[in-house]
Order: sequence, then structure tokens, then C-alpha cells
Amino acid sequence: MADDFFPQEFQDRLSEIGNADLVIGIPTHNNAATIQSVVTSLVAGLGKAFPNRRAVLINCDAGSHDGTSDMFQNPHSKHAETLCVQHPIPAVHPLITPEHGVPGYDSALRTLFHVAEQLEAQACAVVNGNLKSVTPEWVGSLLSPIIERSFDFVAPLYRRHKNDGSLTNSIIYPVNRALYGKRVRYQSGGAYGISQKLAASYLTKDVWGGEVAQLGIESWMTTVALAEGFEVCHASLGQKVQDSRAAGGELAVVLSQAVGSVFGLMEEYEEVWELRKGSSPVPVFGVPVEVTTEPVHVNVERMVKAFRQGLRDLLPIWELILSHETMAQVLPFGLLDVEDYRFPIEVWVQVIYDFALAYHQKVVHRDHLLKALTPLYLGRTASFLMETKESSADQVEQNIERLCEEFEAQKPFLTERWR
Repeated sequence: MADDFFPQEFQDRLSEIGNADLVIGIPTHNNAATIQSVVTSLVAGLGKAFPNRRAVLINCDAGSHDGTSDMFQNPHSKHAETLCVQHPIPAVHPLITPEHGVPGYDSALRTLFHVAEQLEAQACAVVNGNLKSVTPEWVGSLLSPIIERSFDFVAPLYRRHKNDGSLTNSIIYPVNRALYGKRVRYQSGGAYGISQKLAASYLTKDVWGGEVAQLGIESWMTTVALAEGFEVCHASLGQKVQDSRAAGGELAVVLSQAVGSVFGLMEEYEEVWELRKGSSPVPVFGVPVEVTTEPVHVNVERMVKAFRQGLRDLLPIWELILSHETMAQVLPFGLLDVEDYRFPIEVWVQVIYDFALAYHQKVVHRDHLLKALTPLYLGRTASFLMETKESSADQVEQNIERLCEEFEAQKPFLTERWR
């Protein structure tokens, strides 16, 4: 299969290598500022965690024009061979860069999985080339659970400021936890460990090059592992810091990509999540790292104003999407003063499940539906920030836990109406 996938020159290089125990892929796009530190950390980590294993580092580059590939130099280490390959960028949405900052990320991952397959690697890892916080310890944390304990999917677990990651904390994590029954925190983490068995399964899927893969490949990988019964765990990686030039994007676009991926996969795996109840934690490997997180500055008043503006501009669309009961609870929020403003978690869960049902039933055009969620998301985020303004990080975690439990408690509402 891989013989037809790679250019002949690259195929010859793979044949020369023959086989490897471990493969680490580094997807890049104009990451000259960070690529050398990433490679140095990974090589050091291989020497520390797997001194007797044969490893290959592969740079999967999306046409960088800042010399990234040139800076991905052979580290002259006995612990790793190095490979460089340019991967194509699908033309589904050529002007939209996903939140992780790597266009054609799905092509990079597909390349990585093919390399791992051809080299008969026992495990592979992916570490984004725009990450500034990679340490040598990441290698053992991501790959040891696979090599030593037979896990299939190792998801990252980061330490973040209490105000950071609101999209993950308020929608992505609690919804997926309620759906698939596993408490995997991050669906877009930029660093993963993947077993030979799971990588081979990914390659059989009819998703590569399509919209789901281009805009939500990390969410898709995580969901496949959870829904199809692979063994999943966390790797404690400390703080996640990525090159600011690759981070972020317009909120409505980022939210549409992330939530649209979740809703789309609900349709593919409906027979799985409809039967799952409650949730359970997954094992955590690696040494917890104490980090000092940078403060995240937010403007709550602006978020409340955005919610009110949405209430004025999008009311006809919200009335199509939200149930009468949910709409009746949301409307009064627009009349509250900022200091009194609250968006209770019970109502927020109803909102998200109503949007999921409307997406499934195609009540309105799906792009319009997803963008119509943005003011509501800002309204709920503003409420969360005010509720937790004086809270410690542990207390914020308790607040997120209550939200997750509410998503699980209201799941029967979703399953009863889904079909």
C-alpha cells in the first residue's frame, strides 16, 4: 500500500532503513522558529526512554517557505534516523487553517501512519512542530504506555490556566465524555501516542482528504479510539505552549470546526454512544509537572454584549434550533445587568443538545447553525468566568466536573429524540 503512496526517492529511503521500533512524526508549516528545539528534545527523549530501540523521526512538512525543512537536520544520534517529506494540502477549504495551525494536517498524519506501517513500527507518536513546550520527558510519556502496557491511544493531559481552554471545557470535553463514556480531556492537543494496531485501523477509514479529516482530524482520531474500543490513556505533559503565529483564529470559525466535528461524528457512531451510560476516568502516565501558567485576560462585559447582540440578530434562527422550553429560559438572560448575569449549566446543556439535534435533523444550514452558537457560547463563558472569578484551580475543576455530570444526566433527553 505504501509503495504507491510515497515518491520513489522516499520509498527507496524507507527500504534502506528497513524497519524501526518507533516512529515520531513532526508536522510542520513555517515552523523554523521552533523545529530545532522540538527535534533536540525528541532525540534526547529517545535516548533517555528508549536507548535500545530503533527510532525514526519524520518531518511531514506542508510546503514551508521559511526554511523549516532545511533546519530539520540529522541530529547525528545513534537513537534516531531522520526523514523529510512534503505532503499535499487538500483543496477542500484551502483558505481555512485549523486551530492547530498546520494546513493539510490530515495528510501529515496519513504519511506518518504509512511510514509506521512500512517500517513495522510497534508504536508511533505525533508532536506538532509549532510547540515550544516539548521536553525530552514527552517521549516516554507518549510511547511507554504503548510499548510497556499495550495501550493503543495516548492523549495529552496539560496544565492550563483556569481561564484557558473554555471551548474544550464547556463543550468538547463534557459532550464527548457523556457520549463515549471516557474522560479524555483534550480533543485537540498536538501530541499523541498511537499503537501499530490503531494506526493500521486509521488507514482503512474512508476519511482521508475529505472535510472531516481536514478540519477535525484530531477529534476524529480521538473519537475513533474511544468509539471502537481501543485502550486509551493520558500522558501528563505539563504546560502546552505553541508558537503564537500558529495559535488561535476567528472564534466563530474555530468553534464551527470543533463543534461541527463532534456533531458529525455523532452521526457516524450513533449506535455506539446511544448505549453508553455514565463515564469513567482513563489511566494517567508520566510525572505530573508543576508549572506556572500565564494569566489569560478576558473581557466579560464584551462577552455579555456579544450574547445580547446575538439575541437581537439571531433570535429567528435560535427559535428554529432551540426547543420552546430552552428558548424560554434563555430569553431572560438578555435582560440581566452584567453584575447579575448568569447562564446556568442546566440551561447550557439543553442548548448544546438542542443544537446537536438540530444539526442532525438539518433544521437550518449546518454552517449557519454552528455560527449561530457563538454568541450563546460567549454568554455561557462569561457566566463561567464570573462564577469562578475568585475560585482556585481545584475549585474550577470541580465546576467543570459538575458541568460534565449534568451533560451525562441529561443525555437521555438527547438519545430519546435523536431518532
